[in-house]
Amino acid sequence: MAVFHIRQKILFLHLSKTNSAVPTYNIIGDIHGRDAWKRLVDEDCINIFVGDYFDPYGEIHFMDLQFNFNEIIEYKKKHPENVVLLYGNHDYNYFSGIYEKSNRFDDKNAETITWLLMKTIDLFEGVAYAIGEDYLVTHAGVTSDWKNAYLPHITDISPIKMAAAINDLWKKDKKPFSFSTNCYGRDWYGENPHHSPIWVRPESLCLHNLYKGTNVKQIVGHTRLREIAEAAGVIMVDCLEFVEQSYKVRWP
Repeated sequence: MAVFHIRQKILFLHLSKTNSAVPTYNIIGDIHGRDAWKRLVDEDCINIFVGDYFDPYGEIHFMDLQFNFNEIIEYKKKHPENVVLLYGNHDYNYFSGIYEKSNRFDDKNAETITWLLMKTIDLFEGVAYAIGEDYLVTHAGVTSDWKNAYLPHITDISPIKMAAAINDLWKKDKKPFSFSTNCYGRDWYGENPHHSPIWVRPESLCLHNLYKGTNVKQIVGHTRLREIAEAAGVIMVDCLEFVEQSYKVRWP
């Protein structure tokens, strides 16, 4: 995805050494075939992958891409309690019955990617994960507009409740997560607040953040940055193209 030049002051985060006595979460940005995750995972943490395992930038041979994905899966199997796998928009488009294509969609290997995703589906959390009552992790973020359109009955928007509701919706019906369903006007990039937790862009998310006015922060990938940054209650971690950096959270 294009590099996001945010229009307001960005706080660049300096990650400090964590206290091993406190549960620590290690959030890793969009993969796109890169093996940087191997140098970022921490066996003392709960490692959360925000998705986009396929459709690489640049030249990565498909065999290497497939091998990298399988290594992530094996790491999850080896550390089932310490790895959380989420889906992104570049994974969504390969699910059976989805007729959309993100840029760099791999037509040649699409059937193989679909098979890889289907056979590992039980190892994935879905598209959302809560870190206690203070953080909600998704691929792109949750806006109030999308929540009100598809989950209007949810009155408790605490991260734990929202993650459960979003993942339940994901299992039942993937259409609310599509690009075309939530695309309005001439939006071909995802920059409107109606887009889903795998598609919305940072500016729209910051302006229409579900948790605006609260202490809850959202942690997202999806849009490339040169390093991890925070703005308007949103922590953005899609930086692996430029720097090998993950974001660590201690909770409680």
